[in-house]
Amino acid sequence: MRNCRWTKDIERWFDGESPRADRVQRHVAECAACAAQLERLQALRDGATDATRREEIQDPQFPAFFDGIREAIGTPRRGRGGLWALASGSAAALIAAMSLIVMFGSGHAPVDATVIESCSTDLEGASITTSDSKNGVPTVWITVTQDDVW
Repeated sequence: MRNCRWTKDIERWFDGESPRADRVQRHVAECAACAAQLERLQALRDGATDATRREEIQDPQFPAFFDGIREAIGTPRRGRGGLWALASGSAAALIAAMSLIVMFGSGHAPVDATVIESCSTDLEGASITTSDSKNGVPTVWITVTQDDVW
């Protein structure tokens, strides 16, 4: 179904807010898309009205009403609890196993990239010094003159 440029006008008219009611009514009579939209809006309004309608049970209806409640309470539900319980338990066991593997696994592999192969800078007059600590941690120092500091 195609959309029509009159859709917003149809919605305003349906809500009683359109200043061009006569033009909108003529358009709905000619446009199948807008007529279908109007039917959808009316069905939505009817459904909302039905959902808010309150039904009262009269005195002669009480025995049948309570019999229905007693029957529903007394009838055991046919369930698929076994299948869902098995699936839930399996998922929980899988999550627990994966968590234990992550927590108590071999840990992280040591990083082998502790050697500085090259370094450079675009700062004019800067000098670069590299060194390694006793632990094998590399350090890069960039030294600039006092005049170059902002």
